[in-house]
Amino acid sequence: MGRYIVRRLLLLIPVVLGVTFLTFLLIRIIPGDIVTRMMGVTIANNPETRALILSELGLDRPLLEQYVWWLGRIFLQGDFGYSFIHGGPVIDQILSRGPVTLQLGLMSMAIAIAIGVPLGVLSAVKRGTALDLLARIFALLGISTPSFFTGTLIVVFGAIWFPKVTTLGYVPFTEAPWESLSRMLWPALALGLGIGAIILRYTRSSVLEVLGEDYVLTARAKGLPEAAVVFVHALKSALIPVITAIGLWSAFLVSGAVILEEVFAIPGLGRLVLSAIENRDYPIIQGTVLFLSLVVALVILVADLLVAAVDPRVRLH
Repeated sequence: MGRYIVRRLLLLIPVVLGVTFLTFLLIRIIPGDIVTRMMGVTIANNPETRALILSELGLDRPLLEQYVWWLGRIFLQGDFGYSFIHGGPVIDQILSRGPVTLQLGLMSMAIAIAIGVPLGVLSAVKRGTALDLLARIFALLGISTPSFFTGTLIVVFGAIWFPKVTTLGYVPFTEAPWESLSRMLWPALALGLGIGAIILRYTRSSVLEVLGEDYVLTARAKGLPEAAVVFVHALKSALIPVITAIGLWSAFLVSGAVILEEVFAIPGLGRLVLSAIENRDYPIIQGTVLFLSLVVALVILVADLLVAAVDPRVRLH
């Protein structure tokens, strides 16, 4: 098991490096100019002033040199740099907003699992019935409806029909736990419904496949109750691809949170990234993407370890 963990950790290194380098490259080729954002059009058009500012920001160096220098400061000194616009340390922004996005992600995934796994199992067991049809329709609607559209509907119709229910804004969990959970429920629901629909499809397909295996048919032939056949013999094997899917789709939580935090006025990392992109604040974008990439990579690693714990054969590959 120890060798398996080491192998998985080593595989994460090129993934994180690839994501950070692509981000580093792409944010520099999008339209816009940091000097104009910081100093205005008049000063930005002065060649000497522009060259001085770019030199002070370290943006006059070759791109690869900038990337290596930035990455070295992070891993050797723990220094994520300073915001071009606000001037404060990037790590402070990440640490202050990270718990907000983490809460949104955990609640969204909890809702997705609570919806997807039970409905997927029920749909497989009741295959061909009206219940199965309703579950499949829900899955189709959930997969095809963007989370930001669902979130917009919640905000608009919530304000019209339930004006006393607050759907916008954020309250720290440490200050008012119940109010924090009640406000975060709505964006988490908008994000969790889509992922829950995907998990439902994975669960249904996996359970149907396992129910046709010989050992399950043998358990039924012995006269075991259907509940014991499904939950004792079939579900353990059926959950292996579901756990993998949950780990992989955790990346969707990050992309979904970027938009939903703007829709629901939540001061998380997603909203921070959108503001940084608008202002061409490279250190904020780079540091936040690196942080989110590490979080997603760790979630996928945990999912792989859970799969290895359920199915020891995985460790041999």
